[in-house]
Amino acid sequence: MQEIIQNQTNLNLIAQGGDLLYEGEIVDYTITPMTATADQLAAQNRLTITVLVRFSNKNKADDDFEKRFSFFHDYPANEQMAGSRLTTALEEIFTRITQDIFNDSLAKW
Repeated sequence: MQEIIQNQTNLNLIAQGGDLLYEGEIVDYTITPMTATADQLAAQNRLTITVLVRFSNKNKADDDFEKRFSFFHDYPANEQMAGSRLTTALEEIFTRITQDIFNDSLAKW
């Protein structure tokens, strides 16, 4: 989130006392089968991560929200979600989630 704010706005990041506050945590991390083979085995799995975010704008309380953001990464069922596969999936998921959080909180700036 910090990188997006620095690259896409003219806002400055500070450690405390700022006008905008983001808080959040991962509230769901699931792997589910998405498609099946003729033998009723999973052919593709989906990793989904959901983050709960609380956003506060000290100068405009109407912009405050508490909201869930979620995204997914599909991968072949015969591969393990580890190593570089996991790194790629997490980068894709969190890139999308952070952009969605940015859009909901600061896109109107």
